[in-house]
Amino acid sequence: MTCRAPARVKEIPERKEGTAMISEQHVDDIQCGERESSHVKEREMKMPPFESIYSEVEERILGPWQRIRQRLLAPIAIILSRLGISADMLSFASVLFGIGFFLLAPSQFVIAFWLLVASVICDGLDGVEARLKGTNTARGSFTDLFCDELVVAFSVAGMAWKGLIHPVLAIIFVYIYTALVTFLMLHRLLGVSSWGIVRPSRMLLYAAIALYFFFHIDVLNYLLLAYLLAFPLLAISFWRLRKAV
Repeated sequence: MTCRAPARVKEIPERKEGTAMISEQHVDDIQCGERESSHVKEREMKMPPFESIYSEVEERILGPWQRIRQRLLAPIAIILSRLGISADMLSFASVLFGIGFFLLAPSQFVIAFWLLVASVICDGLDGVEARLKGTNTARGSFTDLFCDELVVAFSVAGMAWKGLIHPVLAIIFVYIYTALVTFLMLHRLLGVSSWGIVRPSRMLLYAAIALYFFFHIDVLNYLLLAYLLAFPLLAISFWRLRKAV
């Protein structure tokens, strides 16, 4: 009995039309993915580095003062750097001094005031040292920003606790200031124009506290009321960011 060779199964030819349709769809998906990835790369290339949250107006006003401060405080920053005190350490120290001001303002205002002065000095030195050493990175800028926010909040809270600022006014001011700083950071990260948007000056706030300390002239409530005029700027900033995203 002879064995028969197994019959060969005829290969069924594939439908060329279906293959063509699948391949065309595959190519379209690849091209679409490439376009999306190139679009993301373009946005990343256009995104500016997060080094400062100054708006365009603030850059023009505060830029020259920053260069003057860099020259004046550079010798002190060099000494602190050689002592092993980094820019981040100065930022954190400013917060500790700010907390001390908040805790002592109601009862020991003299000591509290000089703690606030020390906080402002540390705040001025951290950026100087970072630029001097070439360590002004995005992480350092974010740390400085966060610490500045805390010192402003503790300063306003301390004066409100002392009874020199109305509590409701203090809360509204801290909200507006914090929101504007956050929005300006988003402006910088997203590359959205921040023209005409200016934060309420915290240095004027510290100057008003010094005015009360040296001359017993209280203008804090009036100053914060004037700062409420920045609320429309917050709305403008929100609208620009909303259109960008």
